[in-house]
Amino acid sequence: MFAELASTENVSSCGVRVRTELPWKPDTRLFVKPSNTKTWLRARVAYCQSLGKSHALGLEFYGTAHRYNLTFRCIHCGTYEASANFRSDRAESEDQLKARIYRVHCARCGWRGEACGFSALRILRYQSKETHTGEGNALFARPSVRATRRGFERVLSSSRA
Repeated sequence: MFAELASTENVSSCGVRVRTELPWKPDTRLFVKPSNTKTWLRARVAYCQSLGKSHALGLEFYGTAHRYNLTFRCIHCGTYEASANFRSDRAESEDQLKARIYRVHCARCGWRGEACGFSALRILRYQSKETHTGEGNALFARPSVRATRRGFERVLSSSRA
């Protein structure tokens, strides 16, 4: 996991602008941890602007995740206890869900395999809060003097290498 300490520059209803030392690619998905909490929030880099030796990032946060549970008939034992779970940042239509291939597990006989969404017998939809409480093994960059004085630090981390 890669991590960096960044300072907040601006907060809006659409997200937050932070200043970092390293460039980040747009559409990179990452976790953000405000300095005053232990909760990690999911975010996406909307833009990265070069500011001389530093960079400004526009971050969009995900408040909820759309989760789906699909039920299939088990190929091995014939019961209707095979299921697959799927998570998306956006709401998916039934056609989009049925067009995918899922890893399926049968709760009765333990069979594991793949199934096409078109063979799903039932699709359950629900939403959940997407937060990550982490004590993960993150490498933290040295904080800049400006970020430490202001007290508006955020830790950005991503699984990129």
